[in-house]
Amino acid sequence: MTAGILSAKAAAICACVAAAHAAAADFPKPLPTDIIPKVETLPAKYPTTWTFLNYASDRIELRNVGSDSREVKAQLQAHDSATLLVPEKRPELYVADTVWSRGTRGTRTDFITVYDTHTLNPIGEIVLPGAKRALIAAVEGLMAFTDDQRMAVVFNFTPASSVTVVDLVKRQVVGEVEIPGCSLVYPSGTRGFSTLCSSGTMLSVRLDANGVVAGRGESKAFNPLDTDPLFTASIVVGGVRYFPSLHGRVQPVDMRGDEVKILPDWPLVSAADQAGNWRPSGWQVVAGDEQKLLYVLMQPNAHEGTHKNPATEVWVYNTATRTRVKRLRLVRPGSSISLTHGAEPLMLVQAGERLDVYEPSGNLVRSLDLPDFRSRMQIEPLR
Repeated sequence: MTAGILSAKAAAICACVAAAHAAAADFPKPLPTDIIPKVETLPAKYPTTWTFLNYASDRIELRNVGSDSREVKAQLQAHDSATLLVPEKRPELYVADTVWSRGTRGTRTDFITVYDTHTLNPIGEIVLPGAKRALIAAVEGLMAFTDDQRMAVVFNFTPASSVTVVDLVKRQVVGEVEIPGCSLVYPSGTRGFSTLCSSGTMLSVRLDANGVVAGRGESKAFNPLDTDPLFTASIVVGGVRYFPSLHGRVQPVDMRGDEVKILPDWPLVSAADQAGNWRPSGWQVVAGDEQKLLYVLMQPNAHEGTHKNPATEVWVYNTATRTRVKRLRLVRPGSSISLTHGAEPLMLVQAGERLDVYEPSGNLVRSLDLPDFRSRMQIEPLR
């Protein structure tokens, strides 16, 4: 080895030693050793600025949308078309999910996992029989509470349609209700559910205290499937459930009683706006607040087949006067919308791989990254 090479190596070693001494001088106190594993717990009651984001395929995140820190507070494991229910009566969370024994094949198992809200540890499991839970991404109506959140109903599709009734307190399946030609479940009455049917009607099923069918009733036809069908996405405002239509109506349905009441529909688009072909669009297309205002994602130049495209504006309606009171331009086109609850609500809009957080006035407050998001999202604020 030549003297030149040795000199170069010696110089490099001296440089490294000098850099180490400089680093020690700059940072005289080493960082504390991390404790592994480090386990955090969540508060007994979550703040209303925390929101669940259902990614529909691999996880459900609990995000703080009310802070610039943009924290992910917690994460639940999820798989195919996972559906979340957050009760107000018990410190538990319920996630309906589906797995296969060989990843994407093999024996299928449908189940509801019960999580403790404080630790997010699984504390129970209810296996759903028949391998028939509907797998339709993250969408409203796959599972719903009934009977003051004591029971849940799960929509099945094989393609025969039925509903599995589950007692969440006893952690057991109660039975199954056939609903031929109907899809999805929405809570109705004291102890029951309603479902949209291919005849354009709504079927309502009443359950007794044991979860057994106590009666059925079918509404008049009100959903014109061939000309202007309703979105299956809806929102409850002032006790009434509102379904927007593909061409720009809104259909209120009062589902508080055992017999649902189909209320008169009204237009979302004025005659002046019809020239621009404005229509509702997106995935989770409608939201509401405690002021009984209705928020609808809207897109211009709409036509057949564009109803799932991201929207460019949010139109806000007074449900009492049936009039538009605000028109908000989105910073980025969005597909899902929801509002947080509480004294100072925030409007949340999923726009591609970002969750944009607005004030109800339309002012963008912050934007959160949605890493690896590739599917449809269901936004589920907390009360």
